[in-house]
Amino acid sequence: MIELIPLMVLILGWHPDRPGEIDLQRPEILFETAAECESAAGKMVHQMNERAASQSGARYEFRCLPAPRADEFEELFRSQPERGE
Repeated sequence: MIELIPLMVLILGWHPDRPGEIDLQRPEILFETAAECESAAGKMVHQMNERAASQSGARYEFRCLPAPRADEFEELFRSQPERGE
């Protein structure tokens, strides 16, 4: 059996003149390999930086990270108190 650990991309944006204002985005897409994630995210960030250069002046970077495992979500749900209706 081959284990698949999907990767998600996070895009971090900031403006050099406003270092305390951070924009964090997670596009709703997962990738099978790091190469696929880096290629797609690199294109996204390149386009975002091009648009921002002539508009807001913001800068963007990306990070490809393993998506949380299903058991992490299950543990979170189990740890939540019962909610009464």
